[in-house]
Amino acid sequence: MRQLLVVFAFFLSLCAYSKSVANLNKEGVILNGYDVVSYFQGDQPKLGVPQYQTTHDEAIYWFESHENKSRFLKDPNKYTPQFGGWCAYAVADSKSKVEVDPKSFLIQDGRLLVFYNGFLADTRKKWQNTKNKDPKTFLREADANWPSVKSKEP
Repeated sequence: MRQLLVVFAFFLSLCAYSKSVANLNKEGVILNGYDVVSYFQGDQPKLGVPQYQTTHDEAIYWFESHENKSRFLKDPNKYTPQFGGWCAYAVADSKSKVEVDPKSFLIQDGRLLVFYNGFLADTRKKWQNTKNKDPKTFLREADANWPSVKSKEP
């Protein structure tokens, strides 16, 4: 009976991991390995490396340097992508989780937002250039929608 309980507990832990709120690749890495600190340091994010990694809120973060990893560890909430690393526009507009292009991002109100950019649309442009809504309205809507969206499947 004890072995059965151990197996059941292990199964539950796997299920909990697979239903992570964050947008993780199959290795559990957020933003496909882009260094979240680098988004705040220039126009283009830089890829991190497994050598400089840490785990925060069930996600593995890679950094391009020990210095960036240290910056993150001092204040992870400053650098963590909003909405679990899912497309901010989709959270605001359709209350859904949509994959992102890690190179499509904005820093708005000191927060890292990432967006889908592909065949169907460039949602960062929509976020910035919609006539009916401005970026602040989109961000308020995404914040309001996130509690119900975060538990949804993508």
